[in-house]
Amino acid sequence: MTALERLWVWRVRAACELALVRRGGTGLADDAATEASWYADLLFPWDGADGEPDRRVFAWLSILVARRRLVEARSTRPDS
Repeated sequence: MTALERLWVWRVRAACELALVRRGGTGLADDAATEASWYADLLFPWDGADGEPDRRVFAWLSILVARRRLVEARSTRPDS
């Protein structure tokens, strides 16, 4: 992963975490991070040697982005 890609990952991660905290508190952000870690571990096991594989990082990030979208969609939905 290039330095620019890593910077992009950090920025997306921070944006997702902030959105989750604003919408549901730290509990929601922690839950999303736990789910993301579980997903990355399941799909791309890593023994900690060398750098973390890019596919694993992007899998982890995809869960945070999905959780952010879900929370934002629920909060912008008009009450029925």
